[in-house]
Amino acid sequence: MRLGYTHEKSTTQSSKYWTNTIEPLLISGHLESAITNTYVYPNRVGLYPGLNCQFFCNFCGRNYNAKYDNKFASKSLDVFKRVIDEDPRDRKNWQDRFRISGGLEPLTNPNIGNIIHYGSTNDFNMQLYTNGYALTERFLEQQTGLLDLEVMRVSLYGHDDLSYNRVTKIPKSFATVKENLRKFLQLKTTTKVGVNWILLPGHSNDLYGLIDMIEDINSTQKEKIQFLTLREDFSQNASYLSHSERTELYDVFLKIEERCRNSNDLQHLHIDYGYQLDPVRKGTPDGPLRMALYNQLNRYGFPQIATAIDSKGDLYVYHETGFIDRPGADRYIIGNIENSNIETIVKHHLNSKGITPKPFDVSFLDAFDHLITLALSDTVGKSNWLEILEEKWK
Repeated sequence: MRLGYTHEKSTTQSSKYWTNTIEPLLISGHLESAITNTYVYPNRVGLYPGLNCQFFCNFCGRNYNAKYDNKFASKSLDVFKRVIDEDPRDRKNWQDRFRISGGLEPLTNPNIGNIIHYGSTNDFNMQLYTNGYALTERFLEQQTGLLDLEVMRVSLYGHDDLSYNRVTKIPKSFATVKENLRKFLQLKTTTKVGVNWILLPGHSNDLYGLIDMIEDINSTQKEKIQFLTLREDFSQNASYLSHSERTELYDVFLKIEERCRNSNDLQHLHIDYGYQLDPVRKGTPDGPLRMALYNQLNRYGFPQIATAIDSKGDLYVYHETGFIDRPGADRYIIGNIENSNIETIVKHHLNSKGITPKPFDVSFLDAFDHLITLALSDTVGKSNWLEILEEKWK
């Protein structure tokens, strides 16, 4: 067993796959547990409190006609309080266990402020991923617990009214989200606020409009948007960025970074380029993100590493299965905590026959899930699994 793995940082530039994901999971022991199919409490637990969503984005995996019954709004607070209370607080960085996202839009849950406040008062660093549409002044007055957030990341779907409406199908959604971000920052909260942007093929120049938006928001108050996560479109029907566009993006990234350095309202903005845009930024474009095939999925997923729980108390394998009534996703519900708990459910799942993967199941994986699936596919059942990981991913 290699629990307690440590590794001296190399003087050479290693890949983000390794430094951001694989190595931390090696150090904590969670990746080894997934490789050997042995139990350990999940490293990350996604809290999915959303009851519906206001947007109708065409790349989203949700069932547009499905939403949770209102009765689960009140029950959800007890569900998430139980998960927080029962957390073993084991291993390094347990305080970062929870990410509030979805699934559906978290701010549609009327108990969202109470959920965040409860987690924060129990010493967890609560992080929220949201579309920001409901983040109005009135909403914040009712949901004061939002000010207890450690991190809030708002997903953006355009840089002006036209582009936002094209994606969300909601008029004035751009102006609403932009103003909500501005007002939240004016509360002088200690929450670290950032935005997420999906870079679509042929739209590299939209990044300049995005930076205009961030600079405009930051110009009106002392507190600023502190980070920007840039990602490729990872939906199953996505068109990939061409090699020529990746090459052109290098210049776009340099110009944006130069602009940030020279602007009082942008100079503290950290840009995270993710797994595959990071090589582009370094001038070594490496093609699209690596994706697993369905026959590389194992029967158990990796609940030792990450799982998600919704307002009903259903525990899901894979991030993108946590959508109510998404076709095929209920096969990846491994239990409900109403008369159980996460530890018992995960142990039972690991000792069961597991779930037989089907071809469309790869649509239930996000970029992180694909990476872990590929790493497990390379190493399960092999005694030299650590050497294999270092050779392929480092």
